Amino acid sequence: MSKGPSKNKHEVPDPLQRINELILDWLFICVYLMVLFIIFMILYFVLLGGIPKFTQIESQLVSLFTTVLPISIIFSIREGSVPYASWGKRRTGLAVSYSSSPLKRSIIRNTLKFLPWQFGHMSTIYGIYYGFDSLIPVICLVLSIGLAGTYIVIAFTRKDGRHLADLIAGSKVVKKIGFQK
Repeated sequence: MSKGPSKNKHEVPDPLQRINELILDWLFICVYLMVLFIIFMILYFVLLGGIPKFTQIESQLVSLFTTVLPISIIFSIREGSVPYASWGKRRTGLAVSYSSSPLKRSIIRNTLKFLPWQFGHMSTIYGIYYGFDSLIPVICLVLSIGLAGTYIVIAFTRKDGRHLADLIAGSKVVKKIGFQK
């Protein structure tokens, strides 16, 4: 039994609608990151008198716990409960439909969806500390770009528009019939 928007009242969104949704979600993430930057700069300079020195591991953890994890949680909650849509999806008339257990499947979907971002952080941070010519940043970069590219290719070549994270999580982005801006 389908959880989330009923499959019989929805259809597959066209690629332009998905691109618009992705741009809006990207803008949402950018605003979050700008607010986070402002807050941290104020805290660092007011409380600590400057930006502290971090080890590579500390930088990895700060990156994970302030960017990728909170965004993954926000998207998982928004897409795993009514209205089953992120900020961008709601504004473009899209929602996520699940085969069952929406919140659980949303967590799986969004963990996989944001994994390339985390690999990108890992590559960049490791490269800053130890050089970009070592194996770890190269592997993380290849995983980051490879996964993101795979998601895009699969989403735009499948008739149902599902990408790898949707296939694994048992989810599908659908267009709300009758949605008007």
